[in-house]
Amino acid sequence: MDERDAVLAELHETRERAVGLIRAKLDAAATQIREAAARSVGELDLIIPPDLEALLPLAPFHHRLAELEQTLIEAATVKAEPAPPVAAAPSFELAGLRRLDAGRAQSEVLQELLRQVEPFCGERAIVVFREGQVAGWAGAGFASGDPVRGWRGSLADSPALSRVAAGVPVLAHAAVDPVLAGWLGDGRRALAVPMSLRGRIVGTLIAVAGEGSFAPEMVQLLTYATGLMLETLQVRPTVPTAALLDAEVMEPAPVIAPPEVEPAAADVAFAMPPEEEPAPAPEITVAPGSMPPVVDSGATVQLKVPVAPVMPVRTPDEDRKHEEAKRFARLLVSEIRLYNEQAVIEGRQTRDIYQRLKEDIDRSREMFEQRVPADVRGQSNYFFDELVRILADGDTDALGL
Repeated sequence: MDERDAVLAELHETRERAVGLIRAKLDAAATQIREAAARSVGELDLIIPPDLEALLPLAPFHHRLAELEQTLIEAATVKAEPAPPVAAAPSFELAGLRRLDAGRAQSEVLQELLRQVEPFCGERAIVVFREGQVAGWAGAGFASGDPVRGWRGSLADSPALSRVAAGVPVLAHAAVDPVLAGWLGDGRRALAVPMSLRGRIVGTLIAVAGEGSFAPEMVQLLTYATGLMLETLQVRPTVPTAALLDAEVMEPAPVIAPPEVEPAAADVAFAMPPEEEPAPAPEITVAPGSMPPVVDSGATVQLKVPVAPVMPVRTPDEDRKHEEAKRFARLLVSEIRLYNEQAVIEGRQTRDIYQRLKEDIDRSREMFEQRVPADVRGQSNYFFDELVRILADGDTDALGL
């Protein structure tokens, strides 16, 4: 054996010993791993019991699930109650403004105001202020008729109405105001809105909070609109005012196809009925002496014809002036009655209306003469006519002039 073969043999032997050593160490490590795994399995058996119910019991959940299922079944069988209908929000429409605009006298406009505010409050009343006193004019919505006409009081005794007379709307509980408490009762709440005319606070609209809807802002809006109507009553000649008319719709005209021409029909001959000869006129025999006397055609015949009084023909401009004078007189006298209702009633009974209301009547007459041209006043007596019609209820003697 040469030296080369000896070296190779030694290398093979060394390799075999190394492989055997590695295999022995790997076997030892594998044995240790198997022993450690066996110990871990044993320890897991101790941690996790064979009976999992002991670790995580599910029996209570079965009971709870059964209860939940029963609850769901009962809920499905109960009919859902319908939701209460949502009330429409109160609103003020164009039709309501037209009805206010249609009033031709103060009393008509104010009565319409009492009707217009009905959806927005309970009982309502109009109260007038005069020389530190308050007096009810008219009301609506009260169970016992209209007690408002009997309302009387002093501004000094009413904190709420004193503020209203100063131009401030007030939402007050009647318990804090003795005058309102006497009219409405302690447990009521009411809104008092100032009513002005010619820049002066002349009264108030009292709107009581009812069981239904109560919309103070709508009450204030309607009161304001009514004030504008009263201020412009004498200068609104037509009803409705132009701005409140229905709008005219203007659209392009539709294109219409020309009609089809049908062929001319054949001439049709109609048989005319035979003409009947007129029946002979009956003969009339007149007895002698029954003929009326013959009148000479040359004689003069006199006829008595009643002659109607000749009225001067007015121009359209003169007619307009007379209509304005009538409206202004009606407005002035209506205002007198509005703020002196009780005095007018008593004056009709005692037939001395002018003596009771001399100051108001003379002041209104002066305003009428300042406003109406002399030529119109010379041809008419509109102011006196309205005094008789509105204050005296058609009885001239009730004025006491």
